[in-house]
Amino acid sequence: MEEFMSRLKTRYVGLELSSPIVVASAGITETVERMQKAQECGAGAVVMKSLFEKEICRVAPTPRFRILKHNLGKERTFTFMSYEQASEWGPQRYAEEVARAKAELDIRVIPSINCVTEEGWLSYAKMMEEAGADALELNVSCPHSSITFSGEDVENRIYQVVRLVRESVSLPIIPKLSPMLTNPLRVAKRLEEIGANGVTIFNRMTGLDIDIEDQVPTMPGGYAGHGGPWAVQYPLRWISAIRPQVEMDIAASGGVTSWEDVVKYLLAGATVVQVCTAVILNGYRIIEELCRGVEDYMIRKGYRSLNQFRGKVCSRILTTEEIPREHTLVARIDPEPTAPCQVACPVAVPIQAFVRLIAEREFEEAWRQVKSKDPLQRILSSVCPGFCEQECTHTLLDRSVSIMALKRFILDWGRKRGLIFQYQKAAEMSGKKVAVIGSGPAGLTAAFDLARAGHQVTIFEAQPVAGGMLSLGIPEFRLPRDLVHQEIAEIEEMGVEICLSRPIRSLDELTDYDAVFLGIGALRNRDLGVPGEDAQGVSYGLDFLRRLNQGEPVRVGERVVVVGGGNTAVDAARAAIRLGAKEVFLAYRRTKDEMPADLREVHEAEAEGVKILFLVVPNQIITEGGSAVALRCSNLYLAASDQSGRRRPQVVEGTEFHLAADTIILALGQSVDLTIDSLETTAQGTIKTDEMGRTNKEGIFAGGDAVLGPATVAEAVASGRKAAVAIDRYLRGEGNAFLQPESPMKAVDKWAAWRRNSHIEMEKEPRTIPQILNEEQAVMEARRCLACGCGVGCDLCHQICIYSAVEKVGSKYRINSEKCDGCGLCVQRCPNQTISMVPRPVQG
Repeated sequence: MEEFMSRLKTRYVGLELSSPIVVASAGITETVERMQKAQECGAGAVVMKSLFEKEICRVAPTPRFRILKHNLGKERTFTFMSYEQASEWGPQRYAEEVARAKAELDIRVIPSINCVTEEGWLSYAKMMEEAGADALELNVSCPHSSITFSGEDVENRIYQVVRLVRESVSLPIIPKLSPMLTNPLRVAKRLEEIGANGVTIFNRMTGLDIDIEDQVPTMPGGYAGHGGPWAVQYPLRWISAIRPQVEMDIAASGGVTSWEDVVKYLLAGATVVQVCTAVILNGYRIIEELCRGVEDYMIRKGYRSLNQFRGKVCSRILTTEEIPREHTLVARIDPEPTAPCQVACPVAVPIQAFVRLIAEREFEEAWRQVKSKDPLQRILSSVCPGFCEQECTHTLLDRSVSIMALKRFILDWGRKRGLIFQYQKAAEMSGKKVAVIGSGPAGLTAAFDLARAGHQVTIFEAQPVAGGMLSLGIPEFRLPRDLVHQEIAEIEEMGVEICLSRPIRSLDELTDYDAVFLGIGALRNRDLGVPGEDAQGVSYGLDFLRRLNQGEPVRVGERVVVVGGGNTAVDAARAAIRLGAKEVFLAYRRTKDEMPADLREVHEAEAEGVKILFLVVPNQIITEGGSAVALRCSNLYLAASDQSGRRRPQVVEGTEFHLAADTIILALGQSVDLTIDSLETTAQGTIKTDEMGRTNKEGIFAGGDAVLGPATVAEAVASGRKAAVAIDRYLRGEGNAFLQPESPMKAVDKWAAWRRNSHIEMEKEPRTIPQILNEEQAVMEARRCLACGCGVGCDLCHQICIYSAVEKVGSKYRINSEKCDGCGLCVQRCPNQTISMVPRPVQG
């Protein structure tokens, strides 16, 4: 600890101390061995466990400690209750320990005495002086035997004791005061006049805790001393008032849990700082942390001694009359910090908001929060892979909240009640026409938003049905057709015209339109590139599903092999089971963890009987008489990572095998079939755009698979929405646009959110959540949400603002500066620290 000594040295009641940390009177200072530990960790002095004249107090009950944890929402604090009594020794044995400490230790040793008679005060004080004590603490305010509760003239009694001891010994004396005095400043000044060398402010207060079930005191049957982190501010108040009025030294005592508390006491004018509860609860090493923290603070501030900042705050404390009363500041909420689930959602569904509203049984408002995004939410609740659940804070140590199941529940709840969401629309039509090519999720979303913005929108769809992949590429058992038809009908009700069986082969066909959105799907099959691919019994996954979804007769053999690892491959395999195949295999060249398909769908497929072969690559389709009869494959292993960051599959030589099959379905992904020229494309064959869907040709925008390549429905919806914003700005002008882009979001720290909620019990064995929830199941599951982010679902600022200045805007909150009083409570209570005080806007 030598590195602390130079900066931390101080003088206290005439004694040279190596540091301002004094270990207070308790069991932790009763013996030489314990005092030595305090010395080794950097304490400047120890106050020995108090010697009591009242013998009954020399025997402590057991147990005698209790930590009371307070439920203050997400704030953390505690009260430390203690029924620790006096030293177990009588005066002679106690004096021997003082003498031994002085002989064996270098630290300053301050015995503490508490007496009930004048003879006791006199004799005990003299014995301590004769034993070699460095100073003497007069414990006139112990919670267990105190003048404060004697019923006498308390302050005069304290003066009498100090005067008596002062006249009998020459060593420094330090009365330890109670916080329950009429006027601590007056008492301190009077004690200095009598001859006290220092004063300790304050001792613990006496308190009571009650067991409400047994209806008895908890500690142990009576009153007990109590303290904790909350006990710092009251001593600070009086030390800062006393310091300018007296010359004697002041030992601060109460609530120290960190080095910052020590610095605060020093800034208020304390000479030394006593530490007790922190050592009891953390061990002696906490003393090192306190010393090192103060040392680092001094280095950072450029202080070479404690005197350079001791008492610095005293002159800066304003009187009641001097406190500024101008309301120049108001609160402001930063809307960006958002729950990780919502940030992960491509469509930016206000997940925290609707989940917490379900938890509170505010079902209609929860339904409105979901429906506010777009009319395709029921579709998304069926086919989205659940980006939100993958980023749920619970996944750090537990099972994700079942957000997708909750979304299905609330949307179905609204449908059963016939609720209709009234989307905001532009007040006037723009007089502009927009052509949308393709009625997949990107095209439908762009068309819907542009119609809301007051533009005349026409969708051109090459297929005989609307919906693109929603209608043709996803099987009925995963996405019911009536659900697709209902949501497309809602888009048509917004005024969108859909022209079916109407392919567009050239942009020249659309010269009457002011803007064009290309929502072309990824419909071109990718070949396997092995012999036999053209054999009878071989088909492509998307063609297979399209025929099935259009009601065409589709037959499969008894033994089906599907090649691929995406959703189309898994859908084809599950469809083959339903068509009567006796055995269905799915061959994939990587591992399950690397499958691009939704893992929930993979698990469903396995449960239905699909057998998945991992690390397998087809080499040839074996045929007989022009028909496929088997698939020749080799085993693979994963080698070093390729440019994509994924480990590259390599063939294991000599592992070829035949997989018998009379139906082989190739689902290796799709590419975009671009028949429109003059547009710049990427190396992957997709249309090149900026982040808002603008192409290199004025007035032409694109999104969905045409830009992203094969993507999820959610990602396609998000790209359609962005492009709609860009088109609206292009048609109306930047300043007159109706549609606005999503507000910037940044995910809150998941670990910080988890720590705030660490009191919540994790599921020891994660439950399997049903796909369809009833009301009680939904409420119970929604209550697991930790409300990590800012906005609806957290609601704390909204709940506590007595000025009604916190107003809801969509799924977020904002401060009405005209209503805000500037009190700052919301700033202090915000769990995400997203609220700050800013200058009040100038009116007019």
